[in-house]
Amino acid sequence: MSGKSELSGMGLVWGQFGGSGRLLASQLVFTLITSRGARKAVIGDDVPRFWGFLGRMARVPGRHILAASLVALIAGYAVWFASVTRLDAEAAWSRFEALGAAGHDGRAVRHGDRALSLFEDEGLETVALHRKLLRVADAHYRDGDPGLAVSAYETALNGPLGNALADERRIEINRRIASLELGEGHPARPSVIASRFLDRAGDAVANHTDHGDEEGGEGEEFLALVDAMRPDFTDVLPADGTGAKMIEGSDGELLNIARAMTDVGGYYALSPDGAYAAAGLLSAAHQVRQSQLGPDHEDTVQAALLLAPVYERIDRLGDAERLYEQVFRARERAKGSNNPELSLYIRLLVGVYEKQGRLTEAEALNRHMRDIFRDAFGKRRYAANRSRDLTYAINRPVSAAFPLEADYIPPDLVSAADYGVPLSKPAHVEEMQLRLAGIDETTMPEALGQLLDACSADGERLTLRSAYRSHKTQVLLHRINKDKGTVANPGTSEHQLGLAADIDVNRRFMRATDRAYACFETKAWQYGFILSFPQGNTYLPGKDSFEPWHWRFVGPRTALLYREIGPWGRPQEFLAELPCYEERALSGLFVDRQRGDVCLADLDEEGRDT
Repeated sequence: MSGKSELSGMGLVWGQFGGSGRLLASQLVFTLITSRGARKAVIGDDVPRFWGFLGRMARVPGRHILAASLVALIAGYAVWFASVTRLDAEAAWSRFEALGAAGHDGRAVRHGDRALSLFEDEGLETVALHRKLLRVADAHYRDGDPGLAVSAYETALNGPLGNALADERRIEINRRIASLELGEGHPARPSVIASRFLDRAGDAVANHTDHGDEEGGEGEEFLALVDAMRPDFTDVLPADGTGAKMIEGSDGELLNIARAMTDVGGYYALSPDGAYAAAGLLSAAHQVRQSQLGPDHEDTVQAALLLAPVYERIDRLGDAERLYEQVFRARERAKGSNNPELSLYIRLLVGVYEKQGRLTEAEALNRHMRDIFRDAFGKRRYAANRSRDLTYAINRPVSAAFPLEADYIPPDLVSAADYGVPLSKPAHVEEMQLRLAGIDETTMPEALGQLLDACSADGERLTLRSAYRSHKTQVLLHRINKDKGTVANPGTSEHQLGLAADIDVNRRFMRATDRAYACFETKAWQYGFILSFPQGNTYLPGKDSFEPWHWRFVGPRTALLYREIGPWGRPQEFLAELPCYEERALSGLFVDRQRGDVCLADLDEEGRDT
């Protein structure tokens, strides 16, 4: 029945009422208009059935005509209302708003979806349409319909409205998308969103263990959003790499998702409670990269080197060993069997063997590594260290156990800008100075510039963030940072030596997930740099003092010695006992893992005596 005929029938019935009847009918209609429950109770949803009932009522004696007329009036209104909300966009939208305001999102979304369709048919301007779309998406979100909510949110974000939204609104929408997708067991999109949040967090990632205990700024807020996703990632992604099967898309899309998973997994790996979430993300990323790029690709190797230490933490030593062996074979194929760069992967594999109690195999690998260094650099590769000018104290250890004097100032400070080193700060700033430190036929500025150039990659701009810091500057920084553990106590910083270099990637601290970091791990020793604060060190007072951005210049030969036989992960102790390691290396008395490290034993004995 058409809307016009329905209204005509309603008018005829209305005409049979007297004045008092019309008043009574008006009151009843008002009640039914304002109460959906009353309308449904009286007329239900079967409009044709009602008209049959009305025909029967027309034969009822006069004393019942008022009741029949009222029913007819109600039915006519119901038909008219249903017709209007189905055909008129504004009426449907008004109904959506009324139901939403009353908290009935489940019923409201039907009218909202219909209104959007009608508005689109009428040619409503896109931005205005998408503003309404977001409101309907919010209702779907509250109603627990993830599929429709995510679809609506993404349509709005990817349209012209997306750039016009307030930043807070856009962040909240992305958070909701991630939450809904993880709830449905889909990790791909949430990984990309979490990776973007980490980009927004900037240097706050460097203070990852402390942000939950302080009010912080915008960076900490983004980290809190990423941290909130960690339990869901743990539930959704298994640690064995089978999560890669949950990811779909073109080759390019798969690699972008793997990149995001690497970023987020690497961040979770920094947390004491994040190992399982990290394992799930990194193992999926590794599987995707291995299938798309092959086992020898740099990105596949990077994912494996991030994942294997996480496996060690969760006692999957066999899986860690398998990954290190794969990486070793991949780099051997790429670099040759006698390349000293293989030393990193040998040292990592030795560490797993030692944890498994396989000391004989560990020592065999160490001998193989020493053979590689001997073939590459000769038997007298450490002789130059004996004639080193110690007045520059290039290899002086600096930490809480080996403090510097407050009045110590390096004798050969130079401007990094004068040597073409790319900077994060203006050239006149104190931290843009560093030691000349001439040693082993090179200097620190020259070696640093070459290392930054060698490790530059697409999308990663490397710059010097900080080098020399005076004792006065350290006092100021420590007062600002207090006990956050991100700045060494005054007098215990390598920056006062002028031999430390903090490296930025795209104007924030270098991270372990950056390609540049993987390059530094492999090549830095060749330019005379070692990592001062590796994972698990206790040199700083914070909860976790791992600093993947902080590299110390010691000269190529000393860095080579540390790489070959130094105590892995203990650079300050190595420098403190450098003469011992040099003498043993020159004499061919290398460290025997079965008998222990004699040099470290001497240092420990000295510590007990003091």
